[in-house]
Amino acid sequence: MNQTGMAPYGFLYAAIALLLLSWLALSVLTVTLRLRLRDRESKKRFRYERMFFQDVCQSGHIVYMMLRRSDKKLLYLSENAAGVWGIPAGQIRTDIQVLEGLTTNGYRREFMEKWEAWDGEGTLLQNFSRKKADGEESWYELTVSLSKGGGEYLFRFRENTYEQAEMKRLRGEVHQAQMDVKYKTDFLSNMSHEIRTPMNGILGMLALSRMSASRMDEACKSSKEYTAIVEYLDKAESLSQFLLGLINDILDMSRIESGKLELAQEPFDLFGFAEKLRTMFQKTIEEKGAAFQMELLDFDVRWVVGDELRLSQVIVNFLSNAVKFTPPGGKVTVTFRQMNRMDGKVHFMIRVRDTGKGITPEFLKRIFKPFEQETATIAKSYGGSGLGMAIADNMVKLMDGHIVVDSEVGKGSDFNVYLALPIDDTHPQDVLDGEAAAGSAAAASQEAAGGHTIEGMRILMAEDNEINAEIAISILEEMGACVERAANGQEALDMFAGHGPGYYDTVLMDIQMPVMNGWEATAAIRGLDREDAAAIPIYALSADAFVEDKRRSVSIGMNGHISKPIDFDELVKTIGRSGSER
Repeated sequence: MNQTGMAPYGFLYAAIALLLLSWLALSVLTVTLRLRLRDRESKKRFRYERMFFQDVCQSGHIVYMMLRRSDKKLLYLSENAAGVWGIPAGQIRTDIQVLEGLTTNGYRREFMEKWEAWDGEGTLLQNFSRKKADGEESWYELTVSLSKGGGEYLFRFRENTYEQAEMKRLRGEVHQAQMDVKYKTDFLSNMSHEIRTPMNGILGMLALSRMSASRMDEACKSSKEYTAIVEYLDKAESLSQFLLGLINDILDMSRIESGKLELAQEPFDLFGFAEKLRTMFQKTIEEKGAAFQMELLDFDVRWVVGDELRLSQVIVNFLSNAVKFTPPGGKVTVTFRQMNRMDGKVHFMIRVRDTGKGITPEFLKRIFKPFEQETATIAKSYGGSGLGMAIADNMVKLMDGHIVVDSEVGKGSDFNVYLALPIDDTHPQDVLDGEAAAGSAAAASQEAAGGHTIEGMRILMAEDNEINAEIAISILEEMGACVERAANGQEALDMFAGHGPGYYDTVLMDIQMPVMNGWEATAAIRGLDREDAAAIPIYALSADAFVEDKRRSVSIGMNGHISKPIDFDELVKTIGRSGSER
């Protein structure tokens, strides 16, 4: 092909090459502009971030510091350090040891011990205080962490004087609240003791009046006057027991609120416990015209460890309500049912079912709150303080159990207690089924109740209250005992030591007495060098009725602790049993 024919193609190639060069130049220019723009935006953002960081570091009361981990060299210190600490930043950078002057040796030593033991994980925290030039105290929170690479320590000092002041104030308020609760509890404890002492006298006088009335001839007993006197005695005793129950409820609620209520951990017989409930309520319920049934189902365990008295308090509360609200023709059923055995514990249920008026759904939501009653007319019609259910709920919770209430208005209520108590391995678990179990428990209860007498026993009684001593001596002598009285613990010790071994059969010891209290007197008697000093039964008779008081009595060397007002039938069973064993 000749050169003339190539000319048009050469022009075309040149044009294409020019276009390619133009596109390439434009692309390079575009990329360059984009890179410059991005770099400008990055610098601008960095400048803003640095300004923000500096503003944060230089404002407020937070100081940031960075130390190199290897040699503790200061790498960074925020500009506000001088203003916050009152130390020139240049001086800190020259000699970082000046920071030790910020706090006392105690805080420094505590921090250094923590720092040396710190493994670098998480954050190290330390609070310290310092005195300012004007004498005011400032508090700081110091947190130390490692940088991401692990080569630097990052320190953050934050002033928290206000927070520390608030914490101090709140701690003071908490302490004051605890002291208020303690004062209230102590006051109620003292009031309980002071009220129980005259209550013991009142109930004792009523018991003596009954004894005197029982010695009247048959002609007098058939008179209207005798019937009226017995009725007055019954009502007086009923009101006294109600007052005593109210005192106990208020005291229990106070101790629950203060966290001082303790539970006993002693073996007791579930079947015997059920029979005591039957004895307490069956006659009352049947006299009202209602039916009563006691069931013990599926048990292969009889003896458990727990607080029988407190559990009785719970179930008695349920049964008392059942008696109140179940009309004639209704029925009250108490069911004990074993659920299972697991990890040395027996899981069981106690249910009190009645066919009474039932409970409204609205009241069920607040039934366990203190002083709550369904309506204002309940207290007028049926009595009660509204504390019983709240106390029962707290008692069961202390036993790690729970209460479930089911009720339908007009049909009745079920109160179910679910518990798991340790199995006692010190007693034989001789268990029968169904009615045979209940019958066995009844027989055991009757056997335990009978055969105890104090007739012919010589009793040493230490009691400083003249009236209580007179009543107790009269009742015990009426039952056939010979009672010698000491007015305080020292007299009791002297009387015991002044007679030969075996002269006294038992000792009844009040606790709060002048000269020497009952615990001191007991310890002194147990310490005598004679053969009967360790063996003679000594029982506390005291208005101090708490678990800790009973534990202390036993730890001192007493054989038991009987609370006032004294149940003389129970007293006879207790000291009569010990007398027969000796």
